[in-house]
Amino acid sequence: MKRVVNMAKIVKYVYVIIIFLSLFLVATKIEGYYYKCFKDSDCVKLLCRIPLRPKCMYRHICKCKVVLTQNNYVLT
Repeated sequence: MKRVVNMAKIVKYVYVIIIFLSLFLVATKIEGYYYKCFKDSDCVKLLCRIPLRPKCMYRHICKCKVVLTQNNYVLT
């Protein structure tokens, strides 16, 4: 009977380790994929939503950022 209890504890321990490892992997990949860049023109292959444009941030990561242009301003 004691052997069955020990086996159950081992299986429970393995399940807990798997859950924590999967949560850790998900938490580290929350940002998603990124492209390496040196200037803004290297970020062309990054697809951004309509108001966002790909920008080279910190000289090595492409991210989608809001870029205001003259079309965004309305003269009143």
